[in-house]
Amino acid sequence: MQKFRTGFLFDTHFLAHDSGVETTVRLRDRTFELAPEPHPSDVTITRRTHEFLVKSGLASMMLPLQARAASEDEVALFHTRDYIEGIKAYAAGGPSQGAWGYVDEDTVIKPTSLEAAFYAVGGALNAVDAVMAGTVRNCYALLRPPCHHATRNQGLGYCIFNNTALAALYARRRYGLERVMIVDWDAHHGNGTQDAFYDDPNVLFVSLHQQNWYPKDSGNLEEIGQGAGAGLTVNIPLPPGTGDKGYQMAFEQLVVPIGRQFRPQLILITAGQDPSWLDPLTQLMMTMNGFRQISRQMVQLAEEVCDGRLVMLQAGGYSAPYVPFCTAAAVEPLIGVDLGIVDLYDGADELETSATILLKETQEALTRAREWHSQWWKL
Repeated sequence: MQKFRTGFLFDTHFLAHDSGVETTVRLRDRTFELAPEPHPSDVTITRRTHEFLVKSGLASMMLPLQARAASEDEVALFHTRDYIEGIKAYAAGGPSQGAWGYVDEDTVIKPTSLEAAFYAVGGALNAVDAVMAGTVRNCYALLRPPCHHATRNQGLGYCIFNNTALAALYARRRYGLERVMIVDWDAHHGNGTQDAFYDDPNVLFVSLHQQNWYPKDSGNLEEIGQGAGAGLTVNIPLPPGTGDKGYQMAFEQLVVPIGRQFRPQLILITAGQDPSWLDPLTQLMMTMNGFRQISRQMVQLAEEVCDGRLVMLQAGGYSAPYVPFCTAAAVEPLIGVDLGIVDLYDGADELETSATILLKETQEALTRAREWHSQWWKL
């Protein structure tokens, strides 16, 4: 009998990824420097989240799991060998060669970042192992760096390797799974994960994200997969101000019914806390209670269709004060507890008044999504 229902995977190697600071302002024809500010994906957010889970007592309710460095062969399940070698060479350089810096305009990599990235992949794979072996029923992995923008041969949007895509491919290969469901509730579209499975009939990819946001021209409703994978990419673009009620409706009307019909053998969640109302990079306006609600819905779906097998992988989230609260709220349903954590700011519930005004636009967006995806699913 399992002593712990939920695993908690964290490793200090993840903290070695240093995103640096932001100083440069870009205009059309020039740039200039300001006093340094922390990078949006600052390591402080991960540190605070880990500390919150420990001091709140949630960590003690979960089985501690260890990460490991993934092998290059494991990373090559998705990424090209040339990309892996390029990242290694880039990280091995130094300031004198101009090599340390940005993989793209947003994504920092240094020698310690490379180590963290290999450990983040290995952590995701170990989390899958723990759930598939029955050591725990589900697992939360506090990974860093994030993952879902990374394509086969390009780091993008703070992401170096695609932990979620690699976890799905690993689960398919090692355990012979025929159906894996990925739910990506990060506020930005998981373009890299979508690309990984666009023509794959064995992986269902569902993404809820702010419409027309990042990456540009990615995550449109009409992107549904191709060939044998047609219909198995489910994009649900959401308008700014969607809020808790809008997310709850999206899960009730689309995510859960589609999941029931697909009947996955394992559910992976790319869990970004950047849809929150305090996130500086998005405008989706969820509170911590919204994260609790959608996590509970996914736990219930997993219990219904795949004996509870669910792995939640940490992704984005750029509000250092609020991400720990939202993460704790998402983790509670995995364990099956409610600690009564008080929202960071009194008055957060007042957002629902504004969200109600915006709800009509969200309802219209969900109606369009239901009508479109009804070509492949009973909705």
